[in-house]
Amino acid sequence: MQMQEALDRCEYAIKCQRDEIDRLRAVVERQNEEITQLLAWIDGDSDALVVLQRTYMDPRISTSDRIKACAAAVAYERTKLTMQLRVGPSILSERLAQARTLKTIEHNAA
Repeated sequence: MQMQEALDRCEYAIKCQRDEIDRLRAVVERQNEEITQLLAWIDGDSDALVVLQRTYMDPRISTSDRIKACAAAVAYERTKLTMQLRVGPSILSERLAQARTLKTIEHNAA
């Protein structure tokens, strides 16, 4: 019976060691990724948008932080469409006259 207990204890110890090794490997892998990202940022290969994109695509980061990164990045990912319209005085007066005519016609029809 003592031999079986010793084997069970060894098996349990080996399982705990494997779990700890797996955990430590994950920590080292995450740190290596962080170092790679930091070096890319230092070398100029990465900018704020790239960092934000990595942040919101990383499932290990909390949902609230990912949403904040999305909100900050969206302004740079999607361009805002703008339109400028310049109307000179003559065009503006023509449009106003047309609008008054339509309003008068609609008022008289009613």
